[in-house]
Amino acid sequence: MEKRIHNVVVLGGGSAGFLSALALKVKMPWLNVVVVHSTNIPVIGVGEATTAWIPWFLHKYLELNREQFYEETQPIWKLGIKFIWGDSTQSHFNYPFVTHLADKLSVLSKSTAYYCLDSTTESSIYSLLMEQNKSPCFQRENGDFVVDERFGYHIENTSFVAYLERRAAELDIKIIDKAVVNIEVTENGYIRQLKFTDETTLAGDLFVDCSGFRSTLLGETLQEPFCSFSSSLFCDSAVTGRWMRDDAIQPFTTAQTMQSGWCWQIDLQDKVNRGYVYSSAFISDDDALQEMKRQNPLMGDEHNLIRFKSGRHQRFWVKNVVAVGNASGFVEPLESTGLHMIGETIKCVCDVLIDADQQPTPGLINLANRAIAQKWDDIRDFLSIHFKFNRRVESEFWRHCWHETDIGDAETVVDFFQNNGPSPIGQILLRKNGVFGYNGYLNLLMGQQVPTKYQSDNDTLDLDNWRQVKNHFIKNCANALPIQEAIQVVKERKCQWLTS
Repeated sequence: MEKRIHNVVVLGGGSAGFLSALALKVKMPWLNVVVVHSTNIPVIGVGEATTAWIPWFLHKYLELNREQFYEETQPIWKLGIKFIWGDSTQSHFNYPFVTHLADKLSVLSKSTAYYCLDSTTESSIYSLLMEQNKSPCFQRENGDFVVDERFGYHIENTSFVAYLERRAAELDIKIIDKAVVNIEVTENGYIRQLKFTDETTLAGDLFVDCSGFRSTLLGETLQEPFCSFSSSLFCDSAVTGRWMRDDAIQPFTTAQTMQSGWCWQIDLQDKVNRGYVYSSAFISDDDALQEMKRQNPLMGDEHNLIRFKSGRHQRFWVKNVVAVGNASGFVEPLESTGLHMIGETIKCVCDVLIDADQQPTPGLINLANRAIAQKWDDIRDFLSIHFKFNRRVESEFWRHCWHETDIGDAETVVDFFQNNGPSPIGQILLRKNGVFGYNGYLNLLMGQQVPTKYQSDNDTLDLDNWRQVKNHFIKNCANALPIQEAIQVVKERKCQWLTS
């Protein structure tokens, strides 16, 4: 595909469509970008949770004004994930986005992980903030407020998409509300144009498929093969509900073990979103709904049922089609990677187009396909560890997970940890440019209490120094504002932002 690209057609609205359009237009303002979507096709309107990379992508890469974003979408900070998971003898473990497990602090002789093999609760300030339901907004001695921006977001999907659409319109991205009835393909298999119900057509040089699970262009039209992750991830359904909050906002996503899967909780400013992700092979839809209601008595009768399949298309970029979001791939939502992969994928597309002067060569496209496939596979392997080693509940589903989960390339990392402990040397076993990093793997393995042959033998001086480190975390945590106070500080624009 070495024809110079001028006209880009994005098929599908939603977060994938508008984030893709914004990225292309912000990075290459000279492109003619058109978003085609039909308001008659509903968007999955649940609360979105993100990784810690997303604030950078939104506010640095896409240059979206942070203050305006907060005013229009009212996000909640996500400091990490609280897992009601792993060893049944512990109430929970935290997976904070700020963790030093693989890092060696100057006052310690080994990396942090060696000092908290029994419990990671005090391994970082973010974990302590999660324990206390506090925000990442701190008040300094001089009275100034600073926000430590090393967190993800909880966002209401509907308001988020509406916000993105307004920004797209401001950048002169054309938005067409029409349903596609036909896709015209050239003799050599490229997409030529889309045809709408009113008989009009729209041609393009590059088509961005953001049509969701339908994968209208990549999957249905170009018939790109789908690589299933069903040997590693067994969940294929979710039932979701929400209710108006009557308690404190929690600055983290909760992942709670259920009989045949797990339940998320995403806190927003005025409501709580809850979803039970389960395997239909082990529980019926009705029984899943009833189990969820028993766990959540505030949940009413209104709910949504979602079907999905975990996996990715073999390539996301084929001929003049690039697929972004669910049209490219999907893994179950355990680590909130949906928006992350939208951002990673469209950033990869922009990098290729910029480097190739909008004339992408087969070599660049091949490497882009390889890079994105590796990221999907890295997510699959990392998620599989959650299921392989979760001993919270003994049920038919979880016994199946213990014995049958294929953890892929993560097996070498797990074996190393079980035989050698948390040595940072183990990070050499990871894929390059993985999503979670070695800190993520250590946090998960140690949090789930995956057994290791290593026995800690820290000397007295080292343990004293570690206590001083933890006291430093505790002291800083005392200066953090409660969530509601921090929200007000941000609304009044009284804070400074410390970006990583």
